[in-house]
Amino acid sequence: MKKHRCLTLVCCLKKLCLLLIVLSLGIFASCAARNTIRPGTDTLTISAKADGTLQAKRSPVFVIEHPEEPYNLIGMPRAWVTEDLTERVGVDPGHPTIYYEARNFQTPRSSYRNLIFRVHFEKVPLKLFPFYLVAGKNVGLFVVVTLDAKDRPILYTLVHTCGCYLAFIPTSYMPEYAFPQPWNKSRQKVYSEDLPGMLKYPQHFDERTRLVITLRHGTHRVKDVRLYDMAAPGSPHGSTAALSPMESLETLCLDDGRFTSFFETSGPRKGYVKSSTKIWERLFMGWWAFDWRVGEDKKLGKNRDDAILFYTSLTPWKKDASDMRDFSTFLKFWGWNL
Repeated sequence: MKKHRCLTLVCCLKKLCLLLIVLSLGIFASCAARNTIRPGTDTLTISAKADGTLQAKRSPVFVIEHPEEPYNLIGMPRAWVTEDLTERVGVDPGHPTIYYEARNFQTPRSSYRNLIFRVHFEKVPLKLFPFYLVAGKNVGLFVVVTLDAKDRPILYTLVHTCGCYLAFIPTSYMPEYAFPQPWNKSRQKVYSEDLPGMLKYPQHFDERTRLVITLRHGTHRVKDVRLYDMAAPGSPHGSTAALSPMESLETLCLDDGRFTSFFETSGPRKGYVKSSTKIWERLFMGWWAFDWRVGEDKKLGKNRDDAILFYTSLTPWKKDASDMRDFSTFLKFWGWNL
């Protein structure tokens, strides 16, 4: 009888160990989760309303996988008051909105302009299979378009609003001396995603050529980046998103006529997006990244004295140098020599 019980116990322990191994593999692979889209699955294209402004002309076009899932849709942050008079914020997937801001920056060589575009989603859903380590609410994505003196895009910087999954996509207008060495201009792997190493524009810049970004189902990762002539037959067309100034995120209208910010304005989470806590990232990454709020979405300050540290490297001693608020220093840290 005792021998039978021991064998049963050993069998249970083996099953438990196997389950833990499977869960661990799923958890640590989830940062690079690759969901396969079934043939024939529809996508939705979202682009900014054409109003003739520079930000509208340079804004990216987004291709959304599985648009039937509300959490995949680009939405509009909104605020409301609950029955117990508590303020809440969320993202309304029924009103696609692209937020923008223009900033100039200087390097030892020249002056440049950044057009910063920000989009938000309702959430990254919490699921068991596939397991998303980055599950959480009110998540977002930055697309930073760096323009030269002729207002031509020379670099696209893609990063989630938590500072993770950073990717650089230079264009053929980027000066040769400015590339990090070495740099593969063909393809690059970015946290398991296969992205172009450079985008080739026409020799003479054409305003109709637009950046098109495909976002991965569930995680909103940048799955593909391409250039399209928006006037060509078969070019992507779909829903229109409103263009709204970045500062409007600071004045969300409540039901009672008051205004509130999308970001916390006081306390230990000052500068973070409200309700953006990432429980699983905190559990599995916070201890070695030395950041209890790792993965939580943030406001991007205008300089090092504004808002909170927007680091893009998880290495603890490299966080300050990788801070995207100081864009010139940020580029230098990552090897760009503009």
